[in-house]
Amino acid sequence: MRARIVTPLRGAALALVACAVVTIPVAAAGASTRSARDTCTDTPRVVREVRYDAVDGVDPNLLSLDLYLPTTGKGCDPVPLVVGVHGGGWRKGDKSGFTGDKAKLFNGGGWAFANVNYRLSGPDVSPPVQYPTHNQDVANAVGYLVDHAKRYGLDPDQVGLLGHSAGAGIVAAVATDEQFLEQAGLGLDTLRCAFPDDINFDVAQGIRFGGNLAFISRQAFGDDPAVWDDASPINHVEPGKDIPPILLTRRGAPAWQAQMDAFAAKLQGAGVDVQIIDATAYSHAQVNQLIGSTADPVMTKPVTAFFERCFAKQ
Repeated sequence: MRARIVTPLRGAALALVACAVVTIPVAAAGASTRSARDTCTDTPRVVREVRYDAVDGVDPNLLSLDLYLPTTGKGCDPVPLVVGVHGGGWRKGDKSGFTGDKAKLFNGGGWAFANVNYRLSGPDVSPPVQYPTHNQDVANAVGYLVDHAKRYGLDPDQVGLLGHSAGAGIVAAVATDEQFLEQAGLGLDTLRCAFPDDINFDVAQGIRFGGNLAFISRQAFGDDPAVWDDASPINHVEPGKDIPPILLTRRGAPAWQAQMDAFAAKLQGAGVDVQIIDATAYSHAQVNQLIGSTADPVMTKPVTAFFERCFAKQ
């Protein structure tokens, strides 16, 4: 299986470039045949500061999420869910700064968007944490949303992940290393798709490169090379694990692109459907901030098409 490179085009079609050019079919955002939601709404609504977990001595905000719910239209069927995970080097950041145009974009597709906080590793956080806490917090948030799907009108069989930077590392780990969802009472087959947007998928390699990334990564993953290896999503890719379809972003320096290509190749070798957005004209910040922008010619269409395929009726 070869990765398909998604190149931005003018017009409605999206090209996927491998050896031939094909078009992603745009499917309607699927409504499930599961039980009807408890309440219907004619306007989008936001449920803020939902506590998905509680740990003594931890700021409740760090274990909370905001849930953006779409209109339900004529029916009351439960809706698909995109779970978003903010970046910030595992040591800073907050869900409030990650939403941007994403909630409007996803709600417009008929999907809910959950924006998740998690515990951080920074020196200004008390108590600071290290791997695997960030990953487990996000997996627990997914578990909470699945367990409480009926309350919010969500379809627990249509869950996708999206994360940027450190959040992308968390998303990649949760989507490839089954231990996190299993501890939340779920399996990798809970996920219909995942988009880890622009991160190093080999933690050990990133630390050995040195520089600022190494300094930040040591705060999150410590100093034990065995832990670095265990924390690297690329080391957990194996056939037959129900790893969901993955969307990736190609940008940055050659070494950065090479490690992304290595992750994509490992996924393809395991039989995972992989798509790659050509975002070489964009910065690390832009590949996140411009998702959903009406002025964006690179990210929004392929991201939308990816989740449309993810949530299409089977």
